[in-house]
Amino acid sequence: MLDEYVQQWSAIQTVRAAGLGLDDVFTTYFGITGDADELEVQGYLTGLVMLPASQRDLLAQAINELLDSTGSLADGAHYSTEDTASFSGYGDYLRTLALSPDEYDFNAPPAGDHSTSTTDSTDVHALDSTQAADGGADDADPDEAEFRRLHALYESGLLETGPEERFDRITRQARDYFGVSSASIALIAEDFQVIKSVVGPIGQDLPRGIALCAKTIEHDRTLVIPDAGTHPEWRDHPLVADGPRIRFYAGHPICTADGWRIGTLCLIDDQPRPFTDEDVQVLRRLAAQVQIEIWV
Repeated sequence: MLDEYVQQWSAIQTVRAAGLGLDDVFTTYFGITGDADELEVQGYLTGLVMLPASQRDLLAQAINELLDSTGSLADGAHYSTEDTASFSGYGDYLRTLALSPDEYDFNAPPAGDHSTSTTDSTDVHALDSTQAADGGADDADPDEAEFRRLHALYESGLLETGPEERFDRITRQARDYFGVSSASIALIAEDFQVIKSVVGPIGQDLPRGIALCAKTIEHDRTLVIPDAGTHPEWRDHPLVADGPRIRFYAGHPICTADGWRIGTLCLIDDQPRPFTDEDVQVLRRLAAQVQIEIWV
């Protein structure tokens, strides 16, 4: 039985390497009786949600059918079991996933990139996103986990390119939808927070120790502070008691395709406000759009 996160990583890599559109993937998946909705499929292919094995296999089948119909040379998406792969008709087109001493090799080339391959097999690395930024297994070295997280951040190249319209478009959409004073994308480096995109007056590069977004990436969840001014944990924070006097904050982690949480998409306001479960889902979908931009 293939690990569910390795299977998810295989699907994400294949979609990215082949340049497949999410709409095309969902249409093909739906046509072969897939029963997850479009948002669930998008969430799966952006690393935000996990699907049952039966639906993961149907998505792999849809992706491989698209590769076949387009003549793409990208590596195919893997199935949950060898029997499923055999019955799919595409089992012979899948390269072997090689297990290395460090789980699945972190430094393997992207799917479809054969430039460094000398054999018919490749290594693929995949992690549960809660393991990746939290340091992996409970007994993993947190310093090693942070080193690898920072490696993923610098390898993304995002710190070198400055503001980009593709990200500004998403922060504008977030601010307009929620009606907050500011929306931003923050990247968390060793000792500081770097603002990749900001729309509104609140959002600047800060020492990591006081950045709310640095707290957000510690866990795989949306951090919501409806009223920081009255919250016992946050009311004395320098960004709340002084500076911009933040009252409302909501942020969701932004991950690399390997599951490393390198930053956040966040909302900030100088007035307290409620934030519903539906609002959380919308923010998560916008964060998924940021991840798609990073991955593709």
